[in-house]
Amino acid sequence: MIKKRLDRYLVFMCTCLFTVSIAGSRPLIPLYAKQLGAENIHIGVIIALFSMLPLLLSVKTGTVIDYIGVKKPLIFSIVIGSISMLILSISRDYIGIYISQIFAGFAHLVFVLSIQSYAGHFSKNKLREYYIAIFSIAVASGSFAGPVISGFLTDTISYSYAFLVLGLIILIALPLSWLFHEIQIKAPKSIEPHEKAEKAFRLLQDSHLRKAILISSLVLLVKDAYIAFFPLLAAEKGVSTSVIGVIISLNAAAGILIRSILPWIVQRYKRKMIIIISIIMAGIIYMINPFVDHVIWLCILGFILGFCSGIGQPLSIFVTIIALPKDRIAEGLGLRLMFNKVTQVVAPLSLGAVSGVVGMSGVFYLCGAVILAGGIQPCKSLFYKKYKR
Repeated sequence: MIKKRLDRYLVFMCTCLFTVSIAGSRPLIPLYAKQLGAENIHIGVIIALFSMLPLLLSVKTGTVIDYIGVKKPLIFSIVIGSISMLILSISRDYIGIYISQIFAGFAHLVFVLSIQSYAGHFSKNKLREYYIAIFSIAVASGSFAGPVISGFLTDTISYSYAFLVLGLIILIALPLSWLFHEIQIKAPKSIEPHEKAEKAFRLLQDSHLRKAILISSLVLLVKDAYIAFFPLLAAEKGVSTSVIGVIISLNAAAGILIRSILPWIVQRYKRKMIIIISIIMAGIIYMINPFVDHVIWLCILGFILGFCSGIGQPLSIFVTIIALPKDRIAEGLGLRLMFNKVTQVVAPLSLGAVSGVVGMSGVFYLCGAVILAGGIQPCKSLFYKKYKR
């Protein structure tokens, strides 16, 4: 019982501290690049760099974590994440931003796979769902605090000081990560390198896993496009960096609230209906954003969008874990993250290029159209019937 209680607090604290740093830096990156003179298409490339290594290494990283356990990768991710912030604090050019985003993206991949794998190795489904819920709430909490802290520090002092503080915050999780007990995992059967990718992709033969991954990628588009491009849209409207941070934090606060009441909602309504409605609402909000100039309405729209994006992530993580063999959980989660990273690479590159022609408003119209198309697309089944409540 003591170990379980300790695990619960460790998962929450490490995830929250790590997310404060990463989430706090994400809205600052496009604004910082803009200050250095970057065009929108260049900013799209910078944002895409965050997901470049995870796109290439997600499955392999998951396989390694399944083999060596979660503790060492967790410590590694915290150290690399801190270094990525410190690079930004001392850099004054694009090279520093490039290196930082590559480091931060890989650190984020390793951290998320480690924590989710830790949660997924509990034998009981209720414990798995419980720890995934703790992870999701911690992510939302960190995503709320991070932009507020970074926005305030940037407006009152400087970008460099904000990145320095974020780099130090993430280091607080380092001693906590040593307290995790190592999970004993059986050594996998040796296979040839060319067979590893094929073996991982065989997991996609499960239709429920495929649908969970597709929903996850769509929800990620809702969340990440907002964090990446809303600061630029708001800056065009004359909104200050600290206020932009508050709006993005309200978006994250809605994620905390929806995650806390999601079990109650799922008990009363079908998961399929909940997800489709949330995606359609998100698409509509994207289309409305360019028409709104008042800060209060921008806050309201951001808050509602947080509700929408906060629904799909925990549900898709849980159904992904349920669909996977116990000795391949991190590998399967890595496969899910790989498809997520495809979205995170393709979206900013294409949207950054489009923004040069249609502007930031056009980016939000295009995102809204894509999200609406994904939500309206009929879907026969998203989750196992036997796991419906």
